[in-house]
Amino acid sequence: MSELDVDSEGLNGSGEAVKDVGEVLKVAREEYLDKITSYRGCWGTGEFGETFAKKYYQGLDLVVDGTAALIEALEASGQSLGDTSKKFKKTQSDVIDHVSTQTKKH
Repeated sequence: MSELDVDSEGLNGSGEAVKDVGEVLKVAREEYLDKITSYRGCWGTGEFGETFAKKYYQGLDLVVDGTAALIEALEASGQSLGDTSKKFKKTQSDVIDHVSTQTKKH
């Protein structure tokens, strides 16, 4: 007979940790955006200022979109780990209940 033992509490804790990483990344992204956009317009609105701003902010959308996608993936992964933990715990409980019921019948 084989045995399957899943540490559902550890799995759930890992899911929470992954979601926490997403939250830390979310805060870092917001701080980055606040800092980088705080300089908007300080180079002036003339040709030089506009050219400098265009280069300065080049790639900003990629950073914002990329971190948003990473945060979303971390949150989904963390949630998935938590959901899996709950399913394992329920299945284990159902099996124990079933075995206990069968044992009492015999």
